[in-house]
Amino acid sequence: MTASKNEPERPPGEARILPFRGRPSREPQQPARPAPSDDDMVEPLSTGTLIKIALLVIFLVVGGVWLMNKLRDIGRLEDCAMQGRRNCVTIQVPDRNR
Repeated sequence: MTASKNEPERPPGEARILPFRGRPSREPQQPARPAPSDDDMVEPLSTGTLIKIALLVIFLVVGGVWLMNKLRDIGRLEDCAMQGRRNCVTIQVPDRNR
């Protein structure tokens, strides 16, 4: 065996490493398509789902307003009782004219 000009002499029986040569492509290289992003794969919400979300938000707002009013009333009652007053709660007496 003859060694090439760039390769040093090797003793017989030692393995020779061959350089990798890529295969020439016969087809012109097409630009790679970008991977679809997560935004492209997201489906829009349906009308029924949007209505359910709107009803939930309205329910939460109305419930929050009711709760804040109730807590404010309880706070006023506690403030009145802490001052030592005895007429904090209005007593509803039925009419005697019935």
